[in-house]
Amino acid sequence: MLALNLTAVFSTFAQQTIMYTQYPFNAAGLNPAASGLKINRKYYFTFGFNRPWANMENSPRQDFFNFSVTIRHPRIVSYWQNAGFYVDNDQGGMYGSIGLYGTYAFHMLLKKKTILSFGAFIGARRFARSLNLFDENDPALASSRTEVISLPDFIPGVRITHKKYFAGFSLRQITINSMHDLKGNRIGSKQSDLKPNLYADYGRFIPLMEQVLLMPSVALNVPLAGIPIVDASAMVYFGNRVGGGLAIRNVSFLSGIFQLRFLGNLTAGFAYSYPINSMRYTAAMNSFELMVGIVPMGMETPSSGAHSVAKCPGLRY
Repeated sequence: MLALNLTAVFSTFAQQTIMYTQYPFNAAGLNPAASGLKINRKYYFTFGFNRPWANMENSPRQDFFNFSVTIRHPRIVSYWQNAGFYVDNDQGGMYGSIGLYGTYAFHMLLKKKTILSFGAFIGARRFARSLNLFDENDPALASSRTEVISLPDFIPGVRITHKKYFAGFSLRQITINSMHDLKGNRIGSKQSDLKPNLYADYGRFIPLMEQVLLMPSVALNVPLAGIPIVDASAMVYFGNRVGGGLAIRNVSFLSGIFQLRFLGNLTAGFAYSYPINSMRYTAAMNSFELMVGIVPMGMETPSSGAHSVAKCPGLRY
C-alpha cells in the first residue's frame, strides 16, 4: 500500500526536470548550453543512472546518455560549436517517459576568462503508463492511450562560465504542455498536463591550498505556479584526481559523493543518499547514483600552485 501511495507522489514530479545528486557532472544534460565548454576537447560523453529508494517496489529510476563533438576552426579561438545527442529515461511511478534529442551549443569567448554559451535540445518524448499500477477495467482508461509520442520538444539554455564561477538556466515544457501526440491522442487527464519549468544552477571555484579546490553549487528546479525544488552540494577536489563532498536534495536527502579520475580524462562518480524526511522510518533507505564520463567541472579546474595538474585550457586563450 505504501509503495502504491508513493507512486502518486513520484508522478507529480516525473515530468519535471530530471534531477541528479551529481548535477554538475551531468551539466550538459540539464542545460544544453553547458555542452562542449572546452575548445580543445574534441569528444564528450557522460552516462549514468539514479535509483532513489531502490529497494522499494515501483521506485523511481532515471538513466541518461550524452555524446557530443566540438566543431571549431583551427585558427579561431574566439568562438566554437558543439553538436551531438542526448537520451534520458524517467520512470517515476504511474507515468514514465523517454526522451531523444539532438543537441547544439554555441560558445563565445567574451574575454580571457569568460565564456558565454547558448544551447538547445530539439527532439521528442515518449510517454507511457505503468500498466501494473492501473486497473484495466476502469472505464476512465477507455479514452486514454497507453503511450504517446510528443514532439517537438524544444529546450533552450544560456550559460556563463568564468574561471571563478559558473551560472546558467534552461527552460523545459515550453513546446510540450501535455502528454499527447500530433493526432490529438493523449495519455492521462487534464490534471496530468505539463507545466513550463525553469532549471538554474550556480557554483564557484575556490582554491583552498595548492592542488585543493572547493566547489560549492546550488541548483533550482522551478515549475510554473509550483514549489521550487532546491539542491545544493559542496565538493572538494584533490590534485584534480579525487573528489569528495556532500549534497542535500530538496530537504529530502543527505548525500555523500565520491569521484575518481582514471585513464587520463575519464571520471567515475558515486553518490549514496540517506532520506532525512519521514521516508527514513520505512524500508526505503537505499538510494544511489552512478555516473561515468569525461572529467566534470571542478575536477579539471586549475588548482593553485605551480605544480597543479591537468590545467584547463578552456579559459586560457
